[in-house]
Amino acid sequence: MKQFFLFTFFLGMSFTTFAQNVDEIIASHIKAIGGLDNWKKVNTMYTEANSDFGGTKLPIKMWAINNKAMKVEFTLQGMTGIQVVTDKDGWSLMPFMGQTKPEPTPEEQLKAGQSGLDIQSEFIDYAAKGSSVEYLGEDTEEGVEVYKIKLTDKTKTETTYFIDKESYYIIKETSKAMMQGQEVENATTYGNYKTVGNIVLPYSMTGSMGNMNIDKYDINVAVDEKIFVMPKE
Repeated sequence: MKQFFLFTFFLGMSFTTFAQNVDEIIASHIKAIGGLDNWKKVNTMYTEANSDFGGTKLPIKMWAINNKAMKVEFTLQGMTGIQVVTDKDGWSLMPFMGQTKPEPTPEEQLKAGQSGLDIQSEFIDYAAKGSSVEYLGEDTEEGVEVYKIKLTDKTKTETTYFIDKESYYIIKETSKAMMQGQEVENATTYGNYKTVGNIVLPYSMTGSMGNMNIDKYDINVAVDEKIFVMPKE
């Protein structure tokens, strides 16, 4: 019985140390990108970018209100595509796909999109947001030593973050979500981090929209909420 007690004691100590280590990594990451107080002040963001999608250049504009709404516009073949997600609903207009009027976003796609409405760091107050984290150990990603942490949000969307052990910046993330009844995995890499005001943001990323370079970020600018409303037919 004494041996069993010692085993359970040290097992409990191991789990306590594990939890502390995860939160220490998260705290170091938040500090590296500007700190908790500065990120909690981020309420809106306007972004302009250019994406190279299979050799096609896509100018992109994005407006976001933290935890409330996001609108993305991009130009393709002289036509403007629009994708809107809010905390209540979503809609899109893709004329180059034959759409002649705005259409509501399917439920599964909407659910996946709503997980991205948090424009502050995903790790800030993660437990209060209904998310949980799991430490997946250390690894090497394209020659960079990283910590791997999986975050599962309240919609059950799972995202694994690869955090540079030296800079504590996120250099890659992979996520899983259900789309049309099938599990879809997306991967995005990040780089060229720069300071914008009091926070630090990536200026280059590669993912489903191709290779994207950010031209500008505007933090806490006025955003007219009318732009998120689906136009009437």
